[in-house]
Amino acid sequence: MSPDLEGLPGMEATVLAEQALLGALLLRPRHLPAIADWLEAGHFYLPHHAALYVAMRRLADDGHAVLTDGYSSDQGLDWLTRTTAVAMREAPGLTPSHAHTLVSICPQPDNAAAYARMVLAGHSRRTIAEHAKRLAHAARPTKDPALQGEAVSAQADALADVLAVLSRHWRTHPGTGPRGSPSPPPSGSAPSDQQHADEQAFLSAATTRPVELKDIRSYLTAEDFADPLHQQLYRCLTALHHRGEPIDPVTVVWEAQHRGILAHTSPETVLTTCAHSGNDPAYWATRILDHSLISAATTTAQHIELAAADPATTPHRLIAVSRHALGNLTTVRLRWHHAHHHGPPTPPRPARPPARGSATQPPPRTTRGIRPGSNSSTPPVPASGSALATHSR
Repeated sequence: MSPDLEGLPGMEATVLAEQALLGALLLRPRHLPAIADWLEAGHFYLPHHAALYVAMRRLADDGHAVLTDGYSSDQGLDWLTRTTAVAMREAPGLTPSHAHTLVSICPQPDNAAAYARMVLAGHSRRTIAEHAKRLAHAARPTKDPALQGEAVSAQADALADVLAVLSRHWRTHPGTGPRGSPSPPPSGSAPSDQQHADEQAFLSAATTRPVELKDIRSYLTAEDFADPLHQQLYRCLTALHHRGEPIDPVTVVWEAQHRGILAHTSPETVLTTCAHSGNDPAYWATRILDHSLISAATTTAQHIELAAADPATTPHRLIAVSRHALGNLTTVRLRWHHAHHHGPPTPPRPARPPARGSATQPPPRTTRGIRPGSNSSTPPVPASGSALATHSR
């Protein structure tokens, strides 16, 4: 339909929506004031499209005659010409012929609000995907896992803030999600040498000083271990501690036998893993949680990125999937905070959805990566049965 679509695999529908919207506003500028209440120039994917939209808003703010009833054809032509001229100052590659092309390819100018909502849907998808990438970047291995945990927590909070802002535009209601669910993220890789060494150091220290398991059990779980054998041996330790039975390498071997663990390993391996140690179990427990937090953040980011990359995922569904993934990360964050700060943590900021069926949403607040509308108005939300509510991209 347009040269704008060349070299933009996966963005064709978004660009088409932007073209249709701009063409509609050039032909029917009376739709601009209502749309400008909630659609920002930053919501556009292509920079020269954003420049055209900014030019329209400037002319509208200056009181161009086309925003009044009964404007002449000459005034309509002046609207198109001046819009292009103003936009060309910000986008030098823009030509007058492009504006005429937008007008000619717009299928129905009176559907401007629907096109605008599609543009907002594309922006929502890109914004969530970008913050998921930032979360994945924060979870990359570093030399200081504890400091990295703080960075991961900050990025998770930023993503939660973004979802809170976007949810004010995309009200949840029954039937908005696509059939099925996004594919699960790739399975985790094998534990690194450092993870394996840290877990073995903890198991030997906890076997030597089992009295400390009382506090450690409050924040460390078997799922925090990357090595399957270490998971099982930690369950043996916690089970013995819970029953008040003696804990030493031999009793751990006996418990492992009753749990069927020795079918996959040898008693000698268990004895070596749980051998006497002078290490501090609490220190190594925090090290294990550091690794667990990074792993959880990576999985969360992968899950959200996969959902955002699926064009069949509606904004409503994408927000719901992202919130669920963040919820899983939050459980690890709370235990990580307890391990490092030795006290009940302050829960991460919740991203609560708006009330179901509410017609008026609270005004958005400024958040990294999101530029809310100029006032508290939100785009008109189609009825739950409409095709746009269910299939907007």
